[in-house]
Amino acid sequence: MSLYPVPRSEDTFTMKNIFLHYLAPLLLALPATAVALPDSNTIEFSNCMLALPGTPHSAAARCGTLEVPENPADPEGRKISLHIGLAPASGRTTEPDPVFFFAGGPGQAASETWVMLRPVLNKIRKSRDIVMIDQRGTGQSNKLACSSELAEDLNQEIDLELIRTETEKCLAELDGDPRFYTSTIAMGDYNRVRQAMGYDKINIMGVSYGTRTAQVYLREFPETVRTVTLDSVVPMQLALGQEHAPMLDHSVYSVFADCANDETCNALYPGHAEELNELFISLREQPQMISLINPVSGEHQEMHLTADTLAVAIRFLSYSSETQALIPLLVHEALETGELGRLASQAILVMTGLNEMLSRGMELSVLCSEDYPAIDFSADYSKTLMGNLFLEIIDLQCKVWPHGEVPTDFHQPVVSELPVLLMSGERDPVTPPHYAAQAAETYSNSLNLVAKGQAHSVMKNICLRDITTEFIEKGSVEDLDTRCVERIRPAPFFTSLLGPDP
Repeated sequence: MSLYPVPRSEDTFTMKNIFLHYLAPLLLALPATAVALPDSNTIEFSNCMLALPGTPHSAAARCGTLEVPENPADPEGRKISLHIGLAPASGRTTEPDPVFFFAGGPGQAASETWVMLRPVLNKIRKSRDIVMIDQRGTGQSNKLACSSELAEDLNQEIDLELIRTETEKCLAELDGDPRFYTSTIAMGDYNRVRQAMGYDKINIMGVSYGTRTAQVYLREFPETVRTVTLDSVVPMQLALGQEHAPMLDHSVYSVFADCANDETCNALYPGHAEELNELFISLREQPQMISLINPVSGEHQEMHLTADTLAVAIRFLSYSSETQALIPLLVHEALETGELGRLASQAILVMTGLNEMLSRGMELSVLCSEDYPAIDFSADYSKTLMGNLFLEIIDLQCKVWPHGEVPTDFHQPVVSELPVLLMSGERDPVTPPHYAAQAAETYSNSLNLVAKGQAHSVMKNICLRDITTEFIEKGSVEDLDTRCVERIRPAPFFTSLLGPDP
C-alpha cells in the first residue's frame, strides 16, 4: 500500500503536480543531509536534537565534536571532547561569517540554549550559520557535574558547613582537573573550533557571563572577529559575586518605585518597599515553617523559611520583567495574610530551570580562578536583602576548590575599534546598565542600548532582536534604526494571581 495517493489515468495530475503537492513540503521539512560549510571544514556533523534541560522542549540541529587537550600546555596528555551544535543558515545563500554564541552562567551549555535562541536568531540565521559550542566543563563537553547538591535550595536551611562538605564531595568525584576550565583556556578551544570549521571571520555574541568570554575571545583573537554583540554585560573589571547583593537591592527597589508610580499597583500595594523590609525583619527575628505543594514535583513539603532563603527567592524572581511584576503582589500577600507559600513556590519554579542548566563544577572553576582573588571580602552588605551570604559562600567554596592560572591582565578592559553592540535591562539584578557603560568606554565603535523596565537577558525583546539582526547584517553600529527602544515597557504588574488587568 502506497504512502501517497497514486493518481488514476483520468486524473489531471502530472508528475510535477505530485511533487509540488505531496513530496516537496515534506522534503523541505526534513533536516538537511549536508551543510554548506567551508571546504576546509574537518569536523563531521550529523543530525541531532538539542534539548533544554528541565523541559520537554527540543529543536533539530547538526552536532559534531572536536578533541582538545585538557591541559593546553600538555598537548600529548589527557584529551576531552568539545560538543558543537550547528544551526545551518536557512536561506538560499550563506554568508561566510557565522554567529558564535557564548552562553551564560558560568556553567550553561551553549547548545542547550538553542530552543530559546531559535526565535531570537531566526532572522539572522536566514543568511548565517549559528555555532553553539558547549564550553569545556558544560553540557556534553566533559561536564564538571556534581551528584552532590551545590545549588541554592529553598527546601532546606542554608548551612555553610553543609556547603563546605558538599563542595569537597563534588571535587572528589569530578572527571577532570578543574584548574583547566577557565575562560581563557576555553576561548582557545573556541578558536580551534573556528579553525577546524574553516571560518575566517566570525560574529561573536554573548549573554551575561557569555559577555565576559566573548570579550576574552576578542582580546585573544581580534583578527578573527567581525562584530561583537553583548547582552547583559559583565565588564572585565568586575569580580563576579562582588556586587550581587547591592545590585539585587537596586533592582528590587526599582520594581517597587515603578509600582508606586503605577496608579493601579500603587492602589493595591501602597506599602511598597516598606512591606518587603518588614517581611525581612520579621523572618530575621523569627524564621517560619511553611507548608506548600512543590510546583515541580507536585508533592507536599515543609520548608524552613529564613530571611536568607527569602533573599534567594526574591533574587531568582528578579531575573525577568515578567516575574518582577509578581513581586509586589506576593510580598503584600505574605505580609497581609502570612501566606509565604506562593512566594516560595514561584521562586522554586524559576530556580529549578536555572539549576538544571548549570554545571556547578565549571562555575566554581571560573569563579575561584578568575574572581575570588579580586573580591573584597571586607565589604559589608549586611544591610542589603541578601546580606553577606553570597560572599560567605564564595569564600568558603573557593578555599576548597583548586585555582587555575589566569593572565595578569585578565581584569583589564578590552580595547577595540571593531563594531560592538551592547544591551542592558534597566532593572537587571546582576548586570545593570552602568556595567555596559563601563565596558563601552574602551569600545570606540560601539552602541549602548538600555531597555526600560527590563531585567536580565534582553535580546529576546522583539525590538532588540530586530536591532541585533540589522547590526549583524550591516556589520556596523552606524545608522541602525533604534526608535523602538523608546517604546519598550516593563511587564504590567499583577493585580491578582490571575495576572495583570486586561
